[in-house]
Amino acid sequence: MKKSNVQGFTLIEVLVAVLVFSFGMLGIAGMMTISVRNNHNGYLRSQANFLAENMMDRMRANPVALWNGTYNGDASKGSKVCSLTSPCDYDDLAVFDKEQWAQSMEISLPPSAKGNILCNTTGTLPMTVQAANPPSIWFPAPPYDGMCTITITWNESNRSDEVDTQTMTITGQP
Repeated sequence: MKKSNVQGFTLIEVLVAVLVFSFGMLGIAGMMTISVRNNHNGYLRSQANFLAENMMDRMRANPVALWNGTYNGDASKGSKVCSLTSPCDYDDLAVFDKEQWAQSMEISLPPSAKGNILCNTTGTLPMTVQAANPPSIWFPAPPYDGMCTITITWNESNRSDEVDTQTMTITGQP
């Protein structure tokens, strides 16, 4: 009987190949973890930007309350209701907007999220459009002549599983 000269892999070679492959997979898993975390942090930044722009639009739609300084301050949850049966004046609508903004931040950002608005103007709402003669389509409120800064802060995780405080600030003229 002839001896066959069969060549193949030994068990040690197979184990070394599996070990090298496993280290490669561990590296890929680590990169995936960092990628998912960074993707989530980018999502939070885009949500904060959307919320700040949304509030700027709300302020632009209510110039009387903007002139009165009602939008200034922190976002806080509340129970203000504006409806057909319970209409709001301009300042009530600003309070309602800030409450809705706080509620949106609670839904879209981590629980630590806070929002603040600071508007500075050089003048006051002209007498012709104050409470005695409210704005209408025939006599609108003038454009706001100041600048507003909207700041949103929240906490997000970093590479060492600690938290970093992030801030989104938008400054503009509503």
